[in-house]
Formats: sequence, C-alpha cells, structure tokens
Amino acid sequence: MKVKKLLGLGVLALMLVLTSCSGGNNTPSDKKELRLIKNADIMSLDSALATDEMSFEVLGSINEGLYYIDGDGVEQPALVESDTVSADGLVFTFKLKDAKWSNGDPVTAHDFVFAWRKLADPKTASEYSFIADTAGIKNASKVSAGELPTTDLGVKALDDKTLEVTLERQVPFFKKVIAFGSFLPQNEKFVTEKGTDYAQSPDSILYNGPYKLVEWISGNSFKLEKNDQYWDNANTKIDTLSFKIAKDAQSAALEFDTGAADFVRITGEIVDKYRTDDRLKVALGGYMWFLSVNLEGVDELNNKNLTLAIANAVDRTKLAELILKDGSQGANYFVPEELAASPSGKDFREDNGKDFFTEGPEKAKEYGQKAFEELGVDSLTLELLFEDTDESKKVAEYIKAQVEDNVEGLTLQLKSQPKKARIQLQREGNYQLALHRWGPDYPDPMTYLDMYVTGTSYNFGGYSNPEYDALIDKAINGNLPVQERWEVMKEAERVLLADGQGPIPIYQVGQTTLWNPKVSGVIYRATGASYTYRFADIAK
Repeated sequence: MKVKKLLGLGVLALMLVLTSCSGGNNTPSDKKELRLIKNADIMSLDSALATDEMSFEVLGSINEGLYYIDGDGVEQPALVESDTVSADGLVFTFKLKDAKWSNGDPVTAHDFVFAWRKLADPKTASEYSFIADTAGIKNASKVSAGELPTTDLGVKALDDKTLEVTLERQVPFFKKVIAFGSFLPQNEKFVTEKGTDYAQSPDSILYNGPYKLVEWISGNSFKLEKNDQYWDNANTKIDTLSFKIAKDAQSAALEFDTGAADFVRITGEIVDKYRTDDRLKVALGGYMWFLSVNLEGVDELNNKNLTLAIANAVDRTKLAELILKDGSQGANYFVPEELAASPSGKDFREDNGKDFFTEGPEKAKEYGQKAFEELGVDSLTLELLFEDTDESKKVAEYIKAQVEDNVEGLTLQLKSQPKKARIQLQREGNYQLALHRWGPDYPDPMTYLDMYVTGTSYNFGGYSNPEYDALIDKAINGNLPVQERWEVMKEAERVLLADGQGPIPIYQVGQTTLWNPKVSGVIYRATGASYTYRFADIAK
C-alpha cells in the first residue's frame, strides 16, 4: 500500500524529483547545498528524549539505527547487515555492518543496548518510553514502571556486532517500530562524559549518520554537513543541509521565489498563487490535529453534552478547503486515512468510517443548551491554547468563530504560545482546551489509539475509560489473529470518539510544498519524520 495519497497535481513520486528557480545553488567550491525552510525548531537531539517531528527529522540525518522506512512505508536495512528470527517469532538476532561514530569509535551492539535501556529507564523520564513496550520488547513495561532493573530489558549484545532482542509477544510491525528515532544507538562512554550537556550543542553529540550538526542557533537556524566517518559517505551527494526557521508561510514563499530556498511549506491564501506552478507538490500527510480536552483540570469539560457541542460545532471541510487550502482534509475521525490497511487490504478509514461528530450546528446548539442546564449556567468561557505559527493561529480563530456561532453562550479565549511552551503547559495540565498535533510513529492504528490509555504520558487531559483500556490491552496483549485484532481496534476508536471526552479531531494535514525542481531523492512518508535526505541530490 502506498503511504501517501497525492492530490491535484498528478502522480508525485515519493522519491521526489525536486530544486530552485535559481540556476543551481552550488557554492564557489562546487559543493552542493540543500536549503530548507521549516516552521519549527529542534526541541531535543537526545533520541531518548526527542518527541517532535523536527527533532526526529534531524536525528534521522545525523544518526542511523537498524532500519529506515522508505517512501512506500517499507523498512529497509540501515546498520543491519543481516537478521534472523526464531521459529516462535520472539527472538530477533541482528548482525551489524562495519560503521563508525564521528570520533572514530566503532558502532557496536552495546550502543543499542545502552540507548534502549536508557529509553526505558524511568530515571530518564522519556515521554517515549512506552514505545519499547509497543515494540513488544520483553519486560519493557515493567522496566519503565521501575518494577525491574534496566538489565532485564529484552535486549543484549552477544558480541560487538551481534544484537539480540527478545519480545514478549509477536509484533507484526516490529521492524517498522524500531526504525523510529527513539531506537537510535548512543555511545555510552561519550554520553556519560557529557552528562547533562549531552546533545545540547553540535560538539556534545556523536554522529553515525550521513550528516553531522555543525551549527545550531536556537529559534533561527541550524546546519548539517557530510559526515566523513559515515559508512556510506561515498554515496552522500549533498554536502550541506541548511535549515532556516520561519513560522510565517508568506515570508518563506518570498525566499523561495528569490532563489534563496529549495524547499518551503505553504498554506492558506498563498497556495492560490502557485496552483499552476509545477514546483508545487501536494500530498496528504499522516499527522492529525485535534482538540485535547483537559478533563482533570476543568470540571465543566466532564459534561459530555458540552464536549459534544464543541465537537459538532466545527465545519471541518470548510476549514480545510477555505482556510488551509494545502491538501489537508477535515477529519471526523482519529486514525488518519492511508496509515494502515487491514489483512484484506482495506484502509482503516474506509473500514471504520469517517462520520464521527457530523451532527452539525443545530445539534451542537442543542447539546450546548443541555450542557448549560446541567451545569446551571447561562454562559461559559473556555481557553483554547495553540502554538504561535501562522497556520495554527488561523485554525484557532476558525474554531473560535464556529464554536461561538453554533453554541450559544460559549466563548473561547485564544492563548498563543511557542510550541515547546504549549506542550509544557499541556504536560503540566495547565490548560483547558488545546490544539494539539500527533504524528504516526509506525504504520499501524495503535500508534494513535494507545495514546489515550489511562495514565499514558501523552494522555494530557486525563481521559480514562475502562472499556477503552480493556480493548487496547486486548489488541496489544491478547495474541489475537490479525483480523480479530483489527476489529478490536475499530471498536476502540468508536468508544474513544463516542462523546468528545477523548480527542476531538479537526483535520488531517496536507503537505503543500514548493520544491526546487533540480532536487531529487528526498524520501517523503507518513510515519516518523516526514523527510529523509540520505539519498538527496541536486542537479547542476
């Protein structure tokens, strides 16, 4: 199954043939530079602590794990030379290629053992510690809970070049999960020497991937250059990846037009200018934007009529078509379209429908009236937290207008924060409603569904439903036949979206981008980091 649905401009290959309106952007020394404008900064380059797409995109360029995911969503060997699996599907043995860290040290199986134990260690306080259990690694949940020492995690080095991983249960997508950035190796000696300074600057990281970070100006820009210690360095075509941060899509587009950038993402009215431009590429992404509802911090939001009023007040189709205009689509569902297919090849969305929260404004008004009667109030003001990008601002303003128009007496106050601050406020429970984004880490519905299990690290609002928890546990730990597992996940989504107390989906992202037509080989995919630059090139 193709990971991406391409929209409006014909067949855009996932190995994009892409670069700029200028006559090439080579430096005087004839080195090749790819210049990218992004709308977010790096949040962390410690693979055990990273949580956001931009950080994982950079980590995927500067470090390499056992596998990477190609443009069709298929895992491909990275540092793996060969692998075997036991007859019961529970023990994987990986032989590693000869590879080095940027300081000349060999990359060994011990580096994976150290990094994966660190990920699961409760002392690390990784928000992604859950993913070790998602991968099925033996004792991962007990290690993360502090019930067992990290040495009991089901991963060990048989020798410098042989890594053995033992699972608690068969996981059909195991190799895809361990291709995710949380499973990158780390050099224990170097990490220990750096202590709390590890991954805080270009000099406090070791690199085993095609590039190394040479400059990082927080909030402004960062730069990557070829890593001459990389095992496949001879086939790395781009010498420098230069990233600039611009939260305003209009200014980013202007830079592209002047030839100062090879890639920008655009949204809203700006898209109209480029509708017939062959440098415009449109695809449906895997990320979902939704409202996170704080049930623990706001008593009124525990009223199901109130959350149903909010959930049904928003015309998501108009948001996508009239406001975003970037290939996004309104989402009356939580698991994104074209993420995963059933055993018979049917997309999860096609199988489970797209009709959650579609009752419309009249029903929203009715729910609102019932809620206010039950709460004993005539009016209510709630705060909507969102991050300070141009896109999020427009979406938040649209949601505010829709809710206030369609739920009489309900007012939304908007609160803008930088992304890192927005997430911290949610983590602390210091919010009421928040416009939140989640991206798939691997191509399976569980990458969304397990987020709302009681007590999980990204269940910010405190959603708790024993019926839902039991369904997710059954899908994960029940050793079910694949079709039965699929049906359980469908039911779980229906339970989660029954009353607006869990996530309130708003839209599935589109990727409307401008690319220099001389660029080739950039991999774009739905899961993990959206872009991989290992195979990129620029024609002269």
